[in-house]
Amino acid sequence: MRSPPRQVIRTARELGIEVAARHLGEMTRSDQLGSLLAFAPERLATIARFFLDLAVVPFLLRALFEVSPKTLQAEIGPYVARNVAFFLVACRHGGVS
Repeated sequence: MRSPPRQVIRTARELGIEVAARHLGEMTRSDQLGSLLAFAPERLATIARFFLDLAVVPFLLRALFEVSPKTLQAEIGPYVARNVAFFLVACRHGGVS
């Protein structure tokens, strides 16, 4: 099976970041996170990329290549809780520059 062209992968990643940035921006308008420098509008794309790289992509790759769905289903709750908590701590301490 041939792998998708690099441009397809790049476009999919950019669209994912765009959607994540939009959702993070919406969340910060109604939450105390909005006061954090990491969630400033000019930083949303960067923070969204960090979030996806930390909390989504590794689990997605495991789902695609490694682990049975049953195993992943049991692991997703603790995985998300741990990685989202880590992400939020990083954001509270400056997040990005």
